Amino acid sequence: MSARTVRGRRVRRAVVLVVLAGAVAAGGVVAVGASGEGTDDPADTEAQAPAATALVRRTDLVEHEDLDGTLGYGDAHALRVGRSGTVTGVPAPGTVLGRGDAVAEVDGSPVPLVFGDKPLWRPLAVGDEGPDVAILEAHLVETGVATAAQLTVDEKFTSSTAAAVKRWQESLGRERTGRVEPGDVVVQPGPVRVSEQVAELGAPSPGEVVEVTATERRVTLDLAATRHDLVAAGDGVTVTLPDGTTVEGTVQSVGTVVTVPEQGGTATVEVVITMADPAAGSAFDEAPVDVAVERSRAEGVLAVPVEALVALAEGGYAVEVAGSGGTTTLVGVNIGAFATGLVEVTGELHEGDAVVVPS
Repeated sequence: MSARTVRGRRVRRAVVLVVLAGAVAAGGVVAVGASGEGTDDPADTEAQAPAATALVRRTDLVEHEDLDGTLGYGDAHALRVGRSGTVTGVPAPGTVLGRGDAVAEVDGSPVPLVFGDKPLWRPLAVGDEGPDVAILEAHLVETGVATAAQLTVDEKFTSSTAAAVKRWQESLGRERTGRVEPGDVVVQPGPVRVSEQVAELGAPSPGEVVEVTATERRVTLDLAATRHDLVAAGDGVTVTLPDGTTVEGTVQSVGTVVTVPEQGGTATVEVVITMADPAAGSAFDEAPVDVAVERSRAEGVLAVPVEALVALAEGGYAVEVAGSGGTTTLVGVNIGAFATGLVEVTGELHEGDAVVVPS
């Protein structure tokens, strides 16, 4: 289509749309001549040039929303050693503590990490029964102090349990009593990563010795509580790291506890995201990241560039479909989803049609 025709149509566009409104609104089509006759636009005398067009294509339209997140290891919490004495050793920040590793050293003897869902709350000896006994027995078996044949994990502190405890105490450099005090161990649900040393060497114990976090890197974000349904556990997201690289992530959890800032502000819930590549962004202990969350998805729809839409005077939209001989046809459309500069359209259009995109 010539530059003369394009400019002529733009001048007339509002008038033409009003005159043809009925036909377009009814879903009909109207041919617009390429000659530009009937226009007094001085620009009609300029040199001719092709109008820009784009093809109607079938695609998926996915709309995202960018949220501010933080890459790190999650919130830290302190571990307290209950054994009396003097702190003689503390693990360095960055150390990952697993089952049996020393949370600290007191009077030269390690205080090991034990996996369990509750702390030891009482002295344990032959005759005691309960879930705390099972936690201790599982630790003794899992660390190789006793075999499954030697010790049954059954919540009953038997003579076999006492024998295993004595071997364990000997390995720790402690007196072989066969009894276990609550302060002899530190119980956590699983491995932890030391984020900060709290106690200095020579400090008295009991007391807090280290702060720890989760061992896996994760992304957390504070989502407005009123928008908690924007994401759900299992949803996929895309995380953009400070160096510009992206990594896929999965929503692990959406908090149910609402946090309100002390000085007022937006009430939020915490969203935790795990990354497909835990090593991504390993150069940063903590860093701000962008999290792209899917807001809507329209699959297999016909779409055109947003710029191709023509707003009709009476309301609604149309597109100009390029035809042969420099003509265009104004076709009424209904619009749907928007994403990445495209808009979903329905009407008398077909995949592969060329639509005019004003420059």
